[in-house]
Amino acid sequence: MSVITVSREFGASGTYIALKAAAALGYTCYDQQILNSIAEKMGKDTEQIEPFDQSTYNRISVFFHEALESISKGGMVFHPFGIGPLDWDSGELFAANSGNNKDKDYIEVLTHTIKELAEKSNAVIMGRGGSQILKNNPQTLHVRFIANMEDRIRRIMEEQKIDEEKAKMLIDSWEKTSTNFLYDFFDADIHSPHNYHLVLNTSLLTPDTCVDILVNAVKSLK
Repeated sequence: MSVITVSREFGASGTYIALKAAAALGYTCYDQQILNSIAEKMGKDTEQIEPFDQSTYNRISVFFHEALESISKGGMVFHPFGIGPLDWDSGELFAANSGNNKDKDYIEVLTHTIKELAEKSNAVIMGRGGSQILKNNPQTLHVRFIANMEDRIRRIMEEQKIDEEKAKMLIDSWEKTSTNFLYDFFDADIHSPHNYHLVLNTSLLTPDTCVDILVNAVKSLK
């Protein structure tokens, strides 16, 4: 087993578990490095591709990014359903942003980057559609970490020293971005257990117990 892909609910301690498991296995954990690699390969600053990244993905931002890039090249912005150019002065502009606007270049480079990591190293890949990109890779273990809402809110409040309202806002934002990202780019439901070998609930199991389970699962599959 050479690769672990990690999907997690915000506040479910997924990052902690991934880092601990990677250290125990001698693996490298990849998160922000993936975004940096994509930016380098595309010849862009990380700020330019952040709207497409899972942790900061925003359908409206992506749409405007693509639209403005098309205009800067002298092109037109066409309706995603093939019925002609968009009317920038009407509500049609916003109606067109239905999740069908995908940046093919970004996804192609993302796919290449993650497959490259899977081929070259013992890696723990955080989010970014790893479970879908490597779903047919027999050397990959896919895991998702979840937790009860009450526990997630409490953990975020404690870790970030914020109030309950702010914690709920962060959770809601994360849920929207991660859910939309996987659906828009991979036509997959991030919440479906069928995408993963393991779904571990950190409200029922301690994070350290989850580390042990993950490490043992990887060792048993080698």
